[in-house]
Amino acid sequence: MSLVERAQALQAEAQDLFTHLDLGTAFPWQPVLIGSALSGLMVVRDLDVMFDAPDATAPTVLAGLTTLAQRVDLRSIDFRDERDDRRPTPAITDERYYAVLHTPTWKIDLTFWLHVTPRPQVALALRLRDADGLQQDAILQLKDARREISSTVIYNAVLENGVGTSDELDAYIRQSP
Repeated sequence: MSLVERAQALQAEAQDLFTHLDLGTAFPWQPVLIGSALSGLMVVRDLDVMFDAPDATAPTVLAGLTTLAQRVDLRSIDFRDERDDRRPTPAITDERYYAVLHTPTWKIDLTFWLHVTPRPQVALALRLRDADGLQQDAILQLKDARREISSTVIYNAVLENGVGTSDELDAYIRQSP
């Protein structure tokens, strides 16, 4: 199976899982599919979903996670309260609750943003989905071969700098600040 065929199969699996989770009934906020499941550039079973959830509380998110545990076989849940000085960046708008769930075959990332502000995740996934075939092939090849490197780094390298090989990716990384 080619990388493109595998990516398409994984995207179909991701959509089935997203539908099965029925996140809109587990949580009181609208789930938004992001990442490679939206772009179609999947090489691993990793489903990314975000919510605009300004009124989220830890008990509400944990109650939703309990509901999910009744829908899928969860092997682990890592729940983080990333508010105040625990947020992932200095920006106050990046406060969130964050949960990483593992089933026997899938990693599921759920981000509950506590401040409603434009987020680049959907636009990036759509930009990747609309990239030309050569760029998509390069991204799939690099994501598959270089799993230790952040997908975001690979996307920027390919889309902004025309990187197409692992050696070019290494050179790009060395030159990046």
